[in-house]
Amino acid sequence: MNDMEEVPIKKRTTFLGFMAFLLGILCIVMIFMKPVEIGFVTASNWFIVIFGVAVLTLILSISGIARERERNFFPIIGFIISMAYIVFWIIFFLLILIGVM
Repeated sequence: MNDMEEVPIKKRTTFLGFMAFLLGILCIVMIFMKPVEIGFVTASNWFIVIFGVAVLTLILSISGIARERERNFFPIIGFIISMAYIVFWIIFFLLILIGVM
């Protein structure tokens, strides 16, 4: 009878979840930060770096959400933050294309 019982999966927050959350916070901080001259990152390509961080956060968040043994709180917050930045740019370019801005 004990053989038929399943052991519940203990969910925990892993390094992947924390990285998704921290990269999301970094993305928001980089949006409001003055462009920094670090190596190949100049003021002219600063938004490309932020977009890259947002895409990396999106990938880490989706992989964190898909894991069974992962608590989904931090990856979901990172997913929301990264999607908010990407959606902002999509709306911005659509408004430029239709002539509002």
